[in-house]
Amino acid sequence: MTFREALKTKDFVLTAQLNLADAPDRETLIDQGDILRSAIDAVQLTESKEPHMSGIAAAALLIRQGIDPIVHMNCRDRNRIAMQKDLIGAAALGVTSVVVTRGAKIPHSNKIGVRNVYDTPALEFMLYIQGLNQDESQPLVSGLLIGAHAELFEPDADWTPNNLIRKCDAGANFVQLQVCFDLDVARSYMARIVASKLTHRTTFLMALSPLPTADAARWVRDNVKGALVPDAVIDRLQRARDPEQEGIRICAELLREMTTIPGVSGANLLSLGKLESIPAAIEASGVRSS
Repeated sequence: MTFREALKTKDFVLTAQLNLADAPDRETLIDQGDILRSAIDAVQLTESKEPHMSGIAAAALLIRQGIDPIVHMNCRDRNRIAMQKDLIGAAALGVTSVVVTRGAKIPHSNKIGVRNVYDTPALEFMLYIQGLNQDESQPLVSGLLIGAHAELFEPDADWTPNNLIRKCDAGANFVQLQVCFDLDVARSYMARIVASKLTHRTTFLMALSPLPTADAARWVRDNVKGALVPDAVIDRLQRARDPEQEGIRICAELLREMTTIPGVSGANLLSLGKLESIPAAIEASGVRSS
């Protein structure tokens, strides 16, 4: 079953982020996919600033193993012609879902000689994919799901989700929300999304992680843009005799609670420790068997 099919048939969809920087070769990549396959509906292949295997190459290898990939494409690294070629190539390999992002800017001091491209805004490229989806002369790309990113926050009383409306107008079929361990904020945010009727137009996935240590939780809080990690989560990890198992328990509890938030249709899990912690958290949550 693909992610596209899971969105149609399952009440709560699960994906997991596969870190390509930790998969330098084919065998390691397939091993990581095997760890995740029984617990999730698809793997998300994100693009980082560091050199790593191409997401499209990784997708081709995973598809051969019966694992559905969601390929992330950012506008930072290539111009529109390269993005168009990559998209059509991905579709030809059997990719059915992509996430289009702007991509975080690479500081000039970080990589000497590396340039930020940003030839095409993410919204513009989403519109390009939407056009291909609607073009009967392009059957290869027909039905390709378009994903977008958004950050969770406590909305003001007069807030309207204009940016998300524009992404839906550009064809976004699903929205990947940022890491959130504060479900009170998530409920307030999603209540406004539901009220705006955007859940009639697109699907929302929240993000979580089985954090292995309190230091990892602080790093996410301080370094991942838009991440919400309350002090209570950090304190709980700090006090735990086995922080890794406590992180799995916290993730499982929040994952179970996420299924009760109106408008949330799934979750994306990422690991800052052992990849096995993701299926462990899913199993402990019970959401896959419900």
